[in-house]
Amino acid sequence: MDRKDREKYVFGSILLLANKLQNWGDGVVEDISMKQWLLVMLISKMGTENPTLKEVADFSGTSRQNVKKILEQLEKKGYVKIVKSGIDARALNVSLTKKTYDYFEAHAEKGDKAVNTLFSEIMDDELITTSRTLEKLLVLFGNPPLEEL
Repeated sequence: MDRKDREKYVFGSILLLANKLQNWGDGVVEDISMKQWLLVMLISKMGTENPTLKEVADFSGTSRQNVKKILEQLEKKGYVKIVKSGIDARALNVSLTKKTYDYFEAHAEKGDKAVNTLFSEIMDDELITTSRTLEKLLVLFGNPPLEEL
């Protein structure tokens, strides 16, 4: 396989894995979907208190409309609060509730176990190489390095 074919293979594999990981994760997390879990986890790592919907969308690499839809579902379940900004009447601010932090704590061990099982056949050097490659790709799209997440 030449470089061009390998690039296409990696690109397609990442997209395919994203779908498979989401389906797998939906079976691991309880009460919320994997997409919902990822979004609240990312918000918790943003380092911004009460970020706007736009900031969350930019940070997560998705549209404002998509973020709003997911957050509205999470708000109905009590995981987030969405309020009009006191600074900009057009903006909406998001805050995580105690329920979210309780959820993280209650499910941490189960999540760690599931991820450990998922990667049990991956050797340390393979994991290091893969994480470095993914980090480079994420940084190309403006995401912070992985260790900041």
